[in-house]
Amino acid sequence: MVRAVMFDLDGTLHNREASILSFIENQQERLFPHLDKTLYAEGFIDLDQGGYVWKDKVYQQMIEEFSILNFSWQELLQDYLTHFPLHAELYPQAITGLKRLKKKGMKMAIISNGYSKFQREVIKSLQIETFFDEIVISEEVGVKKPHPYIFEHTLSRLGVSADETIYVGDHFKNDIVAAVGVGIYTIWKQPRPAFTTIGEEHVSDLSEAFAAIMKKVNTEWCQDQIL
Repeated sequence: MVRAVMFDLDGTLHNREASILSFIENQQERLFPHLDKTLYAEGFIDLDQGGYVWKDKVYQQMIEEFSILNFSWQELLQDYLTHFPLHAELYPQAITGLKRLKKKGMKMAIISNGYSKFQREVIKSLQIETFFDEIVISEEVGVKKPHPYIFEHTLSRLGVSADETIYVGDHFKNDIVAAVGVGIYTIWKQPRPAFTTIGEEHVSDLSEAFAAIMKKVNTEWCQDQIL
């Protein structure tokens, strides 16, 4: 029987694409009004690689490409750390879906790769902390997804087994392959998936993910009542 649901953060609950665009346009307006907004945003997003390149490297390259003289990369990185969480946006379906799961009595957790203080500031800005029994950030446990320990650690913290848990994520290797590896039922949130037979379900957006979760929860609840 399903007792717990675990979520990735960026790209799953947190609409990072929208957040980063909002932030970088705001940064350009505040700090570099003489630069072309579109080119500045496109340059940052290209170098950022969906968040998989840390911003010290991004801003070092941005300074070179845009001939920035009045700010160091350290100052721009600090501006990112300070201001980006203020632009964090949830996918529209997130709150409604989390409320439904909470009402069902599901235990819930977030598992996110990243730096603890920064990710927790993003989560605070998204105003979703109260939905979750556990928030697990890779820096705090010493390993990143796809390492199995971060999943096993979260299961232990929730007090559930892998076969009682659903995991929702958007990254094939870090989320789906990794969670499958420890025996967790997975829902892959990815509009344009590569062909694969790994994982249990694929959905296009978060509303479909919540629908898939509720279907499995309700089906297993009914089966349990019959037994």
